[in-house]
Amino acid sequence: MSLKNVIISYCFALYYGLIVCAHVFWKWLKNPSKNVFAVKERPEPPPCLLDPAYGSHCYVTVNGIKIHYVEKGDKSKPLMLFLHGFPEFWYSWRYQIKEFSKDYWTVAMDMRGYGDSDKPSGIHNYQVKYLVDDVVKVIEALGREKCVLVSHDWGGAVGWTMLAVHPEKLERYVVMNAPPGSVFSKLLATNKAQFRKSWYMFFYLLPILPELFIRSWDMKIFDRVFKKKTSNTPTVTEEDIEAFKYTFSKEGAFTGPLNYYRAFIRGVGTSSSLKRKPVEDPPRGLFLFGEKDDFIELVVVEMAEKSIKNLSTKIVKDANHFVQQDEPVIVNKLMRDFLNEK
Repeated sequence: MSLKNVIISYCFALYYGLIVCAHVFWKWLKNPSKNVFAVKERPEPPPCLLDPAYGSHCYVTVNGIKIHYVEKGDKSKPLMLFLHGFPEFWYSWRYQIKEFSKDYWTVAMDMRGYGDSDKPSGIHNYQVKYLVDDVVKVIEALGREKCVLVSHDWGGAVGWTMLAVHPEKLERYVVMNAPPGSVFSKLLATNKAQFRKSWYMFFYLLPILPELFIRSWDMKIFDRVFKKKTSNTPTVTEEDIEAFKYTFSKEGAFTGPLNYYRAFIRGVGTSSSLKRKPVEDPPRGLFLFGEKDDFIELVVVEMAEKSIKNLSTKIVKDANHFVQQDEPVIVNKLMRDFLNEK
């Protein structure tokens, strides 16, 4: 990113930072006795995080980073590797772990900076090239040459980059609610609605304030973003939300995840700097998109289909951005149908 664009990005960051401060101050004025930045102590994990139905908790060290993952299924079967997004961790894939561990060795990892994985300090440690290399090294550390890669949000950004630079590592892939980088860059530059929806990406450039804001009102962000968009029975329970709040209530739990955005907006180690491996017949992919996404415009589905070879797309009606949790039955069926195709 050019110096001019970096300066412009920080101007927007300061603008949105002032709006956020005004919002928090207004909320405090209405209830000055309440500490808006107080976070409830959660010394013990909720039972769902220890449920053996999701598999075993393991660790592997790659690139000097200890990566936590949860694995379930027969290790002699094909590897299905899950990459979560923001603000998530391995538990986002609970519905898919239960479903696909019947036919695959399922592994859901906490990406660097998240959950029980190591959280290296410094924005430079969250460059895309390191995120991608973590995935490559995890696949190899698990004793495999390739995998079925399933990813969402920031994990999806890594998934698309894997397709571009390490297609040989992918048997097939599924990406959810994360457009290819080139598609998103074009959309951000030309679509006003998308630019408005992406305000938080600029806000996250600021130091300290984003961490404080996301933790405000006992991390109410999780109650908001996982809210069901329709009147159907919610698939994210109060205990599930507590699992996210427990995980992100730990010291420094938000800084690593926010550094993904900071590295991206600053243009540090962007995917464009990585060496592509163009192939005539790339692995087949599926792009799933929750129709009611609050953060990404629906038009990216059509744009992705036109720009990526061997890609199928499906829109999940009424689902929100966290589609794999919001409509797990539909998502699992679409995934299975795709994986069963010859």
